[in-house]
This record gives sequence, structure tokens and C-alpha cells, in this order.
Amino acid sequence: MTETSFWTCPSHARVRGSGRHTITVVLPPFPDLPDGMPPNDADGAREFAASFGTVDEVLECDGERNISDGLSPATRDDLDRIQVGRWGDVIGISDPALADDGNTWPVLEQVRALAERFPGAKVIGGAVTDRGETHEEVAWAVPGFEVVHSEGWPGEDDPSRWTLEGDPRAVLDACGVTGQAAKDADVAYDPDDPAATYWGGLGELILGVHRPWRRRKVRTSVFRVRHTRAATDLMEEIWISG
Repeated sequence: MTETSFWTCPSHARVRGSGRHTITVVLPPFPDLPDGMPPNDADGAREFAASFGTVDEVLECDGERNISDGLSPATRDDLDRIQVGRWGDVIGISDPALADDGNTWPVLEQVRALAERFPGAKVIGGAVTDRGETHEEVAWAVPGFEVVHSEGWPGEDDPSRWTLEGDPRAVLDACGVTGQAAKDADVAYDPDDPAATYWGGLGELILGVHRPWRRRKVRTSVFRVRHTRAATDLMEEIWISG
């Protein structure tokens, strides 16, 4: 096992801020899952981790943990731990390398790559990063529609400064997320004020029964990885230096 990495700061350097950074892939035919999520396939999770776009190499497995336990990086060394699950036709990854400040759009990059890799799949990604101010990026790839990408700073007074591409309403309708359902969940999409929309909540509604990240006892694999040079440079800027 090699220990080389692309970091330029020491392993004990402190992480600034916190967040949630996930992508979920649901493979067709989108099963109903009446018995809940299948058990985690550790081998499948490792295979997915090794092939993920931000990962250069999987160095070791740190075992399994409940998805609700999450990963809360405190030091630079913690940033090289990711949480991955493979539950039948559902795959999920939580990776701090998906964090951004509005300049790089790593969620969009990885969602597009996964949609190309898994034709016909739904790929729903989102990253919320809080470093005093909160930045949010989401991307939805749903078959038959242009990728929806939303990015900006929630609460921004000027809606024109919020990036929004694609047709969120069309995607929500196609996935059975009615306007009333979104309103009832307090995550209604407001086309006139995208900065006030809870995009992560809308992504959860699109996933429906396939959403893993709200399930307390679903098991995931934890891996220590070497991220790619580009991912490491961005994490160092976002989490350590920025």
C-alpha cells in the first residue's frame, strides 16, 4: 500500500467548516424496495469507490458503519475518508471532494460522468458546504432530460447570481414529484427565486424510496483513499486554505 498523496499541507492541518456531499445512482428498472434497502455489498462498494472520478486509489477499508453516523472531517487526514454503499441497484457515495465554492462544479462533473457510465440511471448529486457562508450545488441526471444544475449561495438577495440550467419542473413532474408534494415537504421549487429553494430536499423527493442518506441503520463501507491531484488541490483550497 502506497502512502504518497498530492497534499502540500500536513496531515494534522485543521479542516474549516462542515457539510454534506453525496451522489446517489439508481439503476433501472428502479425497483420498489418494499422491504427497504438491501444489505451493503462491500465488494461492489469498493469497486465503485475505486472507479469514482475524484479517487486515484483506494488505500484501505476502514470497515462498515451506519449511514447516519456520517463522516465529520476534523483534520486533513480525515478528508481522505469516503463513505460508499452498494445496495442492489442503488449506489451512494459521500465524499468531501465534492465540496465547492462556485468556481469548479465538481458535483456536476461527477454526475455527468456517472450518467454516461450508467445509461438509463437516475443520478442525483448535491453538496452543501458551510464555512461561515453556505454554498450549495446540485445536479440531477434523469433519462430523457437535460441535466439540471443549480449552484449558488442560499439566501443570496440577487437571484440573477444563482446558476440554474435545465428544466427542474419538467424533471420533477417526470419523477412524480408534484408541486403539492414538494410544498407539503416544505421544499417547493420557486422558479422566480432559486436561491430560496431547498434543492437537496427536492433531490431526496426525486429519489423517493431509493434515497439512502436519511436511513439511520443502512450500512456503508468506509474507505481511505488517495484522491486525484485535481480533487486534492480543490479540497486543500476549500477545506484548509480557503
